[in-house]
Amino acid sequence: MIFVDLSVTEVARSTAFDTGLGYAANPAFSDETTTCIVVSDTICFGVMTRERFAGFSPRPVGDPARETGVLIALTQDSRAAVDAFVAAALAHGGSDNAKVPDHGFMYRQSVSDPDGNVLDVVRIDLAAVTGHA
Repeated sequence: MIFVDLSVTEVARSTAFDTGLGYAANPAFSDETTTCIVVSDTICFGVMTRERFAGFSPRPVGDPARETGVLIALTQDSRAAVDAFVAAALAHGGSDNAKVPDHGFMYRQSVSDPDGNVLDVVRIDLAAVTGHA
């Protein structure tokens, strides 16, 4: 499994954003300082207050609204699904990081959650890259 921890200023706001994207919260691993967001059977986001996040980090905690420490790329099954994800992100308090070029084999959009954590949303045509499906 992959667990991606994100520092946030308001856990409730971040939880509303992530559940607005269609993800579920796992209450067994959530409290007032952290929500475990289930992205898939193998990926979870831990949205944590900055104080809680600092307890796990060996270095000072940066501010994702000013600096990018990680880019999270989430694949979708189609261009329409990418566009729908972006629309949901914007409707739930996210921001558009400007349109990015179509690379032919990869259709990509970029949004940020309310705290500035970057989510790249992509559709990759593996057949175009590898020559077969």
